[in-house]
Amino acid sequence: MDQVLVIDDEPEYLDELVEALGFLGHATISVGRGAEAIDTLRRDPAIRVILTDMRMPDMDGITLIKAVQETFPGRKIDFLMMTGHAAPGDIAQALAAGVVRCFRKPLAFEDLCAALVELDGGKDEGA
Repeated sequence: MDQVLVIDDEPEYLDELVEALGFLGHATISVGRGAEAIDTLRRDPAIRVILTDMRMPDMDGITLIKAVQETFPGRKIDFLMMTGHAAPGDIAQALAAGVVRCFRKPLAFEDLCAALVELDGGKDEGA
């Protein structure tokens, strides 16, 4: 499984999510802001999956995705998004920006794990 970068501005939620993913064997790094995510990606080329919140104070998830794509144009990164407040138009915008799956909060953890397995499986089949 590729390394997962999780971005959410709610520290308690972020900690619970990272802990749960860790119990299932997913290598996970977490940050609370979009700008931190860009810095983390610069330092860690092993990150291939980003799970980001849609609404954050410094940079929304769609802006973050576009910034990642512009900053790392040759890097293969899969994007997953979670949101507690997005309108259907926001979800459509996220999918158009390259998000593989959108999840509503509270997150159905089983759905997230299934998406991570699908992403991992797709890479194994293509190798």
